[in-house]
Amino acid sequence: MSCADSIAKLLADAHFTICFTKVLPSALDREEPVVVVEGAFSRESRMAEEERGSVVVTVLVVREVMADAESVAAAAEQAVRRADWEPYADADEYRIVGVDTTAPALKERDSSGRYVWAFDVTCTVVRSL
Repeated sequence: MSCADSIAKLLADAHFTICFTKVLPSALDREEPVVVVEGAFSRESRMAEEERGSVVVTVLVVREVMADAESVAAAAEQAVRRADWEPYADADEYRIVGVDTTAPALKERDSSGRYVWAFDVTCTVVRSL
């Protein structure tokens, strides 16, 4: 499980039911998804047996109505920020030891006319060497 998978699982457990990782699905497949996309690992320190760093995960909330996109994005960000991370800490090669979120903001209006609101989750992670 990746950091994105951990966040998607947390959101699903918090009743955000249409969560995807990796790709933004077509409006024909899912009208109003929550998409979770993982960035690259950035090392901040290295020790003998492990390295610490961060992975930024972007959460995209797609809705037909702008107010709905905004309110769902705010609720999702709050769920991530307030979560007990222990059950979601194992993220494959990483162990999540902390998270920080940005405030949700309007990202774009996609090609199908849906509103996309987004926020970033910076996962502080430890990776064993």
